[in-house]
Amino acid sequence: MDTSATVAGLVDLGLTSYEARAYVALAGRRDATPAEIARMASIPRQRAYDVLATLAERGLVGQVPGQPVRYRAQPPDHVTDLLLAVRRRELDRLARTTTDLAGPLRTLFLRGQDHGNPFDYVEVLRDREHAVERVERLWTEARHEVLTLVHPPYLGASTPSTGSIPPGIVQRSIYETSIMDDHEMAERVRAWVAMGEQVRLTTELPLKLTIVDGRSVAFNMPDPAEGAGSVTTLVVQHEALAATLKIAFETLWSAAVTLDDVAAARTY
Repeated sequence: MDTSATVAGLVDLGLTSYEARAYVALAGRRDATPAEIARMASIPRQRAYDVLATLAERGLVGQVPGQPVRYRAQPPDHVTDLLLAVRRRELDRLARTTTDLAGPLRTLFLRGQDHGNPFDYVEVLRDREHAVERVERLWTEARHEVLTLVHPPYLGASTPSTGSIPPGIVQRSIYETSIMDDHEMAERVRAWVAMGEQVRLTTELPLKLTIVDGRSVAFNMPDPAEGAGSVTTLVVQHEALAATLKIAFETLWSAAVTLDDVAAARTY
């Protein structure tokens, strides 16, 4: 008779492998000594005594009076009922534990949803085309203000594709004065001015920066090892950061000069 499935079933009900094998071996006899059970169940003889004593404590086998010590299996229906009752008590305990845990965990979970992932507001863009597209999308989503520091390399487009800046949008940009030395780029700057962009120029800017509606910030970070050829763009949705960078923008704006001032200076 193949008893492996029976042993496995008893193990599922909570017995150890040795306990299950000892009970199955004992169930096939009227009674037996620990040494006999050890031999029939392939259990180390020194362990058989402890295994049978444990089964007896749990009410699954009984000790037969007399010497030598012998054990007798309790009826299988009784054994399975006992084991199932233990499992049910364990499941009831786990159910109560689950109920107790659910309330605090639910509160913690809901509170966490208010905060979100600590990095949900940060996008890291390493692909040039993707970065250009993402920053242009920030511009199109603007509702009242776009501030930019235009610092080389010039990743983005371009000549304006529309005739004017959308109504209600204040668009101010600071360019490096050297941009006027490039005829094509100078024409693009003048095209933006014609559309309504407010432009000022300064000798040098620290980085390329866009601030939209005092909330969204995009800036480029050249790789210090590879220089301007390798740029990572960060897009951050964070009002405190936007407010801080706007202070820096306004400081630069107040010290910068107008396009007319640059043109006048170059006539001398």
